[in-house]
Amino acid sequence: MSGKGSCIKAQNKTGTITLLIYIVALVVPLFFLMRDYLNIQDFSLLASPKFLRVLRFSLYQAFLSAGLALFCSILPAYYVYKNKGFVSKLLENAIFIPFFFPPISMVIAFSLIFSNNGVFAVFGLKPDILYTIKAILIAHVFYNSPIFVSYISNALRSINPNLREAAEIDGATPLKKFLRVELPLITPSIIKAFFLVFTYSFMSFAVVINLGGLRFSTIEVAVANALRGSFDFSQALVYALAQFFILFLLNYILNLADKHPYETVSPGHSNDTSGFIVNAVSWIYCLFEYTVVFIGLSGIVYNFYEAKFSLDHFFNLFSGKLNNRFPVVESIINSSAVAGITGIVSVMMAYIILNMRKRITNLIITPVLGISSAFLAIALLYLNILFNIPFFILVTAGYILLTLPISYSFLYNHISGFRRSLEEAGSVDGANALQLFLKIKLPILLPVIIAVFFQIFAIIYGEFTLSYTMQIRDFFPLASVVNFSLSANRYYLESQAFASFNTIIVFALFFISSKVMKFTR
Repeated sequence: MSGKGSCIKAQNKTGTITLLIYIVALVVPLFFLMRDYLNIQDFSLLASPKFLRVLRFSLYQAFLSAGLALFCSILPAYYVYKNKGFVSKLLENAIFIPFFFPPISMVIAFSLIFSNNGVFAVFGLKPDILYTIKAILIAHVFYNSPIFVSYISNALRSINPNLREAAEIDGATPLKKFLRVELPLITPSIIKAFFLVFTYSFMSFAVVINLGGLRFSTIEVAVANALRGSFDFSQALVYALAQFFILFLLNYILNLADKHPYETVSPGHSNDTSGFIVNAVSWIYCLFEYTVVFIGLSGIVYNFYEAKFSLDHFFNLFSGKLNNRFPVVESIINSSAVAGITGIVSVMMAYIILNMRKRITNLIITPVLGISSAFLAIALLYLNILFNIPFFILVTAGYILLTLPISYSFLYNHISGFRRSLEEAGSVDGANALQLFLKIKLPILLPVIIAVFFQIFAIIYGEFTLSYTMQIRDFFPLASVVNFSLSANRYYLESQAFASFNTIIVFALFFISSKVMKFTR
């Protein structure tokens, strides 16, 4: 037992050191920024009409987005629960959209659909969507409603079939059975999903600045504008602290959730089939979700503006002339390097911290989800100003800080549920902590570790907010920011092709990770 005790002690020590390193790395950039720029008097800005207007809109559009996403996803979620088959599988796999579909790719796809030269215009329709709150809401529903589909369908599957059979024996109609038996049981999952979608919509950045236009601003956008517009660190810091406080409360509520949608194990589908209305709505919803994704993919070979197939704009991405102004190739290399290092370090740190098996780690790690990318970007940019730290190091460190809670969440059930008996048997045989990892844990956990790495890589490759707010395109270009610059400078065809190229990369990584995850089941 002494070997077992020494292994646990070594794991706890390593985990504690790793957790302390993470806390210090998070606090240091914020400390310097707050030390030099936090002006207590500027907290009066939180009572200003300008901030209150931004706060009201942030809350209003987030609540409305979450409500509409819930409304649109109830029947598709029921369809996934009731049916097997191709459409059901497509709806289940749509969960990749809110986590892995690059926001800039989504923005460009929406522009191609709703612009004056877009898909609707081909049929003589002008829906007047872009640069209105309608564009923001539709984009948020597209982006986040798959979270509801995942949570609700998995919750429906987890209900004991005996409860449904008892309701049917008592003569309950399908509607009454849903309202009286199923809905009360899935309500906790709906609430968890609602808060998650609300948080993502509340923190919305790329959607608001690209599809909403100048009239609309969330707190996240206001933070970036305070930095990019007036270089007012103090105002940006006050706004960011206010947002952190709000998101901290939201994420504290989210921390009550035991499982992430990717980690939920489904017991199976219902033996029944859904009715005509459920089928029709679900197919329309599926068509809506995947039409946007398809347009995001097809831009690499199709010119939507001239309605013809062409690869010219894709090949132009790699031309020397274009790269002299827009460093496309360099941005792909930079994004791949940053995403790769971030994935490796983030997964390693999450694994080490999870091996502590301490509840306090949840209280420390999970609330970090409430720190906005724009807020952290300001602090990292200030470190560059103070100490001339290379942007590559700062950006990579920033993404590690942001993704460690995500890696922690993705790995949580697999690590916490690992059979202690295997470790104890190895410890009795005299294995140390390193040998236990290499001989016992790694062979079993390797598929999930690889899958989470690919997922983190995909998330970071398409991330936009942090690099955009840091204004580093000319110093350390990343793919998402260069893509945005192409569109902003009216290189629409090249931007469309680059968005498609990035989407294919991210989609391929998600596909690989989903296949690898099958080895863990």
